[in-house]
Amino acid sequence: MASASLVATAFALIMLIITAYFLVGVVLTTAEVVSTAQTDQINQQEERVRTAININNTSIESGSIIYAEIENTGSVVISDIKYMDVYTINGKSSPIYYSQGTGTGTWSKISIEPDIINPGQWDPKEVMNISVTYPGSDPPVWIQVTTPNGISDSTYI
Repeated sequence: MASASLVATAFALIMLIITAYFLVGVVLTTAEVVSTAQTDQINQQEERVRTAININNTSIESGSIIYAEIENTGSVVISDIKYMDVYTINGKSSPIYYSQGTGTGTWSKISIEPDIINPGQWDPKEVMNISVTYPGSDPPVWIQVTTPNGISDSTYI
């Protein structure tokens, strides 16, 4: 009978040690995940601080097309241009959203000049020319361009 209580006590101690080991592992894993998330958030905020754009020139051409020259005035290379957003207001409605693509209601990259370093990416001090095909007959009076990390510039056309 004494051996049964000894075995039960040993089993309880082993289960207690296994449970403690499991809990410590979960706490360490959680701490690592939180630390990584905080580091990623800080890196993203630092990138936002170093990102800046400026709309230098805009014009409206016949055929419902807006042309805009946008300069990367920050110190960050913008490589995911396809995720940029463009908005316009024609004076009578709420902002109209344009995604990158072809056809009415979209914007497209015409060129990046002088695209020598990192071809296809928008480096600091380079100017990107875009065209925006707006719907309807009312030409927009205002345009806003927003980078993938949330930095924007706007101007009246």
